[in-house]
Amino acid sequence: MSDKKPKSSGKNTSKSSSKKPASGKVTKPLRRPSTSKSGKGESRSSNKRKAKLFGRLKKGDSKGAYTSVKNRKSGFLNKASGASFRGGLEQDKSRFVLVWGVALALFLVLIGRAYYIQIVNAQFYQDKGDELITSVRTQKSYRGMITDRNDLPLAVSAPLATVSFSPHDYAREYYELNRIILTNPDSPQLIERMQTRLDNMDLTRLAAAANISVAELERVTAIDDSLDVTDEEAVKAALPSGAGSHYLPLLNKVTPEIAQSVSALDFPGVYERNFFQRYYPQPQPNSQLLGFMGQNANDPDGGYEGRAGIERQFEKELAGDDGKVLVLKDARQNSLKEIKQVEPEVPGEDLALTIDSRLQYLLYKELEKAGRRQQARWSTGMVVDVQTGEVLALSTWPSFNSNNLNEMTGENQRNRALLDVFEPGSVMKPFTVATALDSGKYTATSLIDTNPGSIRVRGYTIRDHNNLGMINLSTLLQKSSNVASTKIALSLPPDAITNMQKQFGFGAKTPLEFPGEGSGLVVTPKEKETARRATVSYGYGLQVTLAQVAQAYSALAAGGVMHPLTLNRDDEPKPSKRIMEHEQAMAIVQMMESVTEQGGTAKAAAIDGYRVAGKTGTSRRINPDGGYYTDQYRNVFAGMAPASNPRLVGVMLIEDPRSQIYAGLTVAPVFHNVMKEALRLYNVPLDKPLKTEAP
Repeated sequence: MSDKKPKSSGKNTSKSSSKKPASGKVTKPLRRPSTSKSGKGESRSSNKRKAKLFGRLKKGDSKGAYTSVKNRKSGFLNKASGASFRGGLEQDKSRFVLVWGVALALFLVLIGRAYYIQIVNAQFYQDKGDELITSVRTQKSYRGMITDRNDLPLAVSAPLATVSFSPHDYAREYYELNRIILTNPDSPQLIERMQTRLDNMDLTRLAAAANISVAELERVTAIDDSLDVTDEEAVKAALPSGAGSHYLPLLNKVTPEIAQSVSALDFPGVYERNFFQRYYPQPQPNSQLLGFMGQNANDPDGGYEGRAGIERQFEKELAGDDGKVLVLKDARQNSLKEIKQVEPEVPGEDLALTIDSRLQYLLYKELEKAGRRQQARWSTGMVVDVQTGEVLALSTWPSFNSNNLNEMTGENQRNRALLDVFEPGSVMKPFTVATALDSGKYTATSLIDTNPGSIRVRGYTIRDHNNLGMINLSTLLQKSSNVASTKIALSLPPDAITNMQKQFGFGAKTPLEFPGEGSGLVVTPKEKETARRATVSYGYGLQVTLAQVAQAYSALAAGGVMHPLTLNRDDEPKPSKRIMEHEQAMAIVQMMESVTEQGGTAKAAAIDGYRVAGKTGTSRRINPDGGYYTDQYRNVFAGMAPASNPRLVGVMLIEDPRSQIYAGLTVAPVFHNVMKEALRLYNVPLDKPLKTEAP
């Protein structure tokens, strides 16, 4: 279809052009035609047509382009243009959908975020908010008490309190109250309340309650009444600073009742800290046994825990579980009040030991007396109940005051009876005799030739103090014959004696399970190691602890039945086991009676009215550079009473005595003094007539 100019005349033409869309395309810009000379009527008609045409152009297409319906291309990407009303509506609709789509998306994002914060992760934000106004404070549990077998306290936790004063906090509160009064002249009620609080801050009240001078409190607070309290920088500069500005002890480690007299004042800057302190009523005799408390490096609150001995061994039972309390804080992080109990406090369990504190004290004093008299390095001892295996006393000298750890050293804190191992010497000979009887080659009446008082073994000479000649097993123990012990060992299989020693518990830790306890060492010699086979028979070439010696002698005293040692009175009894025949064990006990009788090596151990059996051991101390010292010894005595029906076993040791060197003179008297009182305390019947002095 060709493009045509609209006719300038005719009514039908004007109507047709207004109702019917153009079928052609304007290719040239519309121009106002020049004024015709044909007359006014034609001019008016032309102007009307032009006005209608330009009106349609303004409404349809602001650019002046015009496209007919017939030539318009159809398609999704093609947008209407020109004079069509349809193209404008579609564009507005798209913009409408886009704007509301974005708004809806943002609205959904806000809803989702609100749901996440208030529903999904609500607890996290609640916790964050609670951190600003609350805190969880640890509530220390009460540590269990340690008592002896008679329920007398050996270790208790005493509740104590420390009250301190912060001059910095006091001065800050003082200036703040004055500022509020000064800046609120129109609030008489507020001023009255603030003035009342100021009156309660009189340092004279605190000084009287804490028994401290007012001048000292005024000095540390350094209050300046001429200060402009509205000047924040001036107030900050005037606050106390430096050492002691935040902590001035008023009452240190006092009972809660005494601390209450100060804390009840509700004085600004006064703080109270409550805690438990371990206290040992009988420190020196029990220090190595009970151990001590030390700070736990892993505890953020600086709590204490058992670091040695019974305190460490039974830490879990004694400590209990700390509680947790939710506390409300003010803006300065000071605790205002307890809100609720978060976790309940579980007090520690009390622990009853088998120790008799009366016997424990006596044992320590005797060990101390002998150690000082002999100028020894140290001394230690144990007393055991034969029938149960309960340890009635266990102590070591020198000791320390466990209430004052400044006295503690690496040497005096060791529980020598359980931790230290040593070569026991002749106290092992009763187990050599036990091996001989158990082998069937020897009886109580068998004779052994010890002539000429020595024997040569693999280039080594083993000697007795004297030539004892032909002796039986009883004399072997009474005179402590090394030669007879060697001959027994060499007549038996290489492992016979060490196997018997292991059956009696040597070379293994005792059932006490004490922290750091030594296990000792028993090495079985080979067939060709005749020198080792000989030395183990009289107590050299092996390592034991004093607790192992006490346990083994208790088994002999119990007729060949080993009752495991125990320190906990409330423990379930551990199963006992028979090691040797009752008759053989009691035969050895009877042989050991001769040791404390006339002609024996430990007459000083005898107790009037009781038959006492025992054995001495005097051994040389090992030289770290090799061999043995020629002038340093170790003295041990192990004995039991009454020998007719043994009830108690006592084992004593003195390390490196200087005044005397034989066990019969150094440790046998200690056994005598301790066992005599122990038999009396436990009302053990006499089994021997008392001596009567001649008139």
